[in-house]
Amino acid sequence: MNKFKTFILLLISFILQTSVFSKIDILGANVNILIPAIIAIGQYLGAKKGGYSGLIVGLVEDFLLTSFIGVRALSYYLIGYVVGSLKLPKDKLSGALTTVVASLFNFILVSLLYFTLGKSQASILAYLPLGLLVEAILNGLVYMIYKKIVEKIMYIPTYRI
Repeated sequence: MNKFKTFILLLISFILQTSVFSKIDILGANVNILIPAIIAIGQYLGAKKGGYSGLIVGLVEDFLLTSFIGVRALSYYLIGYVVGSLKLPKDKLSGALTTVVASLFNFILVSLLYFTLGKSQASILAYLPLGLLVEAILNGLVYMIYKKIVEKIMYIPTYRI
């Protein structure tokens, strides 16, 4: 049942990202709500589901929106897998800080891979530093919403001994 709920959560997040949040510009930055979603899933459901969720969403995003296939998929997979394997505490502050760091990591990795593949760096250099910091902070705030959603809809077994 968690697989279906995860799929629905990621599908709705992807639709909202591509239709609404990609059009909202706040101080030169766009919120990427997929990163907080992947982090929340990785934190609550583990490395395997977090990594696979990031991989699938990244591949769909790459196929539909970018010219290079696999760049965002790799970034989102690494974020979901690492967050799931670290076993971070599930409180708001550590999740929000993890989201900020993951947003910065995503930007650096995607920029590096695009540079390696030969994409122009003019748009990437224009995004530094204000846009990147604003996006990272906004992603951290969006994480708090996803934390509540994942806590409410996912069945997370707890065992008492």
